[in-house]
Amino acid sequence: MELVVTRQHITREFEPKVVEKYIKPEGLLNSNYQCIAKSNLENVEATSIFGIKQRIKSYQYSTTSSIETLLKVGVFMILYLVLFS
Repeated sequence: MELVVTRQHITREFEPKVVEKYIKPEGLLNSNYQCIAKSNLENVEATSIFGIKQRIKSYQYSTTSSIETLLKVGVFMILYLVLFS
């Protein structure tokens, strides 16, 4: 039984991963719907349904309720007292 050890100098070139902000519609959509979807993606601040949905979602994710904040602070204080008492 033999063991063969080979050493190679391996260089890897990493390409930065491109992250799209919105996934663009492609594929089976008909041309009229595809044009409307592309225009909504380009004009998110519009008064379209897509723009309104995006504003509601971003507002919901950016704000927290006072109950949620109180629970987080309460759990933090309990853990702090338990660990450092």
